[in-house]
Amino acid sequence: MNVNMKYFVLFLLLINLASCQSDKNANSKKKASEVWIYTSMYKDTIADITPQIEKDFPGIKFHWFQAGSEDIATKVNAEILAGGTKADLLISSDRFWYEEMANMGKLHSYKSKLGSSMDAQLRHPNGMYHTLSIPVMVMAYNNEALSKEEAPKTFKEMSDPKWNGKFTTGSPLASGTNFTTMAMLQSHYGWDYFKKLKTNQTIAQGGNSAVLRRIQSKERPVGWVLLENLLRFKDKDKRLEIIFPEDGSVIHGNIMAITKKSESRLLTEQVVEWLFSRKGQEAMTRSYMYSPMKSIAPPLGAPELAILLENSFPWTPDFIKNVTAKRAELKETYTEIMFE
Repeated sequence: MNVNMKYFVLFLLLINLASCQSDKNANSKKKASEVWIYTSMYKDTIADITPQIEKDFPGIKFHWFQAGSEDIATKVNAEILAGGTKADLLISSDRFWYEEMANMGKLHSYKSKLGSSMDAQLRHPNGMYHTLSIPVMVMAYNNEALSKEEAPKTFKEMSDPKWNGKFTTGSPLASGTNFTTMAMLQSHYGWDYFKKLKTNQTIAQGGNSAVLRRIQSKERPVGWVLLENLLRFKDKDKRLEIIFPEDGSVIHGNIMAITKKSESRLLTEQVVEWLFSRKGQEAMTRSYMYSPMKSIAPPLGAPELAILLENSFPWTPDFIKNVTAKRAELKETYTEIMFE
């Protein structure tokens, strides 16, 4: 090869290297200018947040994938197996799945500055996740089917034969909040409780909206359902009456976590802080969920969170650890009892 040819080959190599670097920078810039959020938040909550957050993050494109908690877990797990998830931020209600993700090293450790003001039980000790908002599982009944005197007072009494053909829940196989409620009640009342619910012809299908429809239609005039769903209908459907169970409400958490990736997570961390700001937290209470921040007022028409916490099923480290370890087993046993 003569000297001129060598220089020509070297020239082509330099051009190719520069082109590859340019493409790499372009891809990096593209990644840094968009955020993917997988969430089980309501569509109207997303619609409320989007224009505000886009205004405060000019030039950043926010992509939302909205689905139920179980569907999100399935999608993320499949994406990880295929090489990596597209999601930057995860927001859904199955805390035990986040524990699993943290244990597998799939979450980015970040201790939010604003999030540090919430109670320690609402966040992971190593910053793997935080509670973004707090749904509460209560009970409800249709006052055209039952009087106040006839209405149940506790979760536990729904296993009594007098409620045969009258009770409904969502499916723990499809809904994160329904799974947590099932796990909490199972830990306190055992599997016999659910065997009696089955005997009582309890309908356990769909999510909270499906439960609400069955209560409204009187197909099943009593059900466990999220307080936020009931508050949305407070002025629209006077038939719906809220029951704060005397044996305890079930406090949930819409959990938020940053996925672990090789690229910088700075932008996603900034989004987390925005969601914990007053703007982000008031969007949560406008959707009738509680804020984990004590400085934020409860949702319209709801009692103070502290009042509910005084009489709620407790979240303990042992409960979190046990349910995380037996998550699949709990679902399998529940399925055998309720659907076979």
